[in-house]
Amino acid sequence: MFDSWSFARIAAFAVVYAGIEFRYVNRSEAEWTKKMDGFLEKAAFWVVAPYHAYLLLPLFIIVAFTLPVTAWAGNTFLLAVLEDVAYFVWRGKAVVKGEWTTTFFGSFNLGRLVVPVWWPLDVLVAVGLYLAPF
Repeated sequence: MFDSWSFARIAAFAVVYAGIEFRYVNRSEAEWTKKMDGFLEKAAFWVVAPYHAYLLLPLFIIVAFTLPVTAWAGNTFLLAVLEDVAYFVWRGKAVVKGEWTTTFFGSFNLGRLVVPVWWPLDVLVAVGLYLAPF
């Protein structure tokens, strides 16, 4: 079941958190991490960094809370996409092939835009969860 209030909450959180992530967390955009040897984090599993697994995912699960549980899960999937899109808006540059967000399942071109495959997949999963009867 889609809840407009929880959607507004996760959309606002996505924009604010993406701004914080761009400005303070991901300093590689500003050449900060290139000055430090050995700073790059190894993946916790697959291509997911410990930052994503141990901070971002639990935070998204908490922020996305709503009932029923399927809507909660839908909010979590949708929040991941909204935050990633908002990050690139804050950055002021579109996604390009080879960036971290395109390493999950690849990407495709939509006109001149590069779209990570996981974005539409997550949106479809979220919609399915919102439509689930429980």
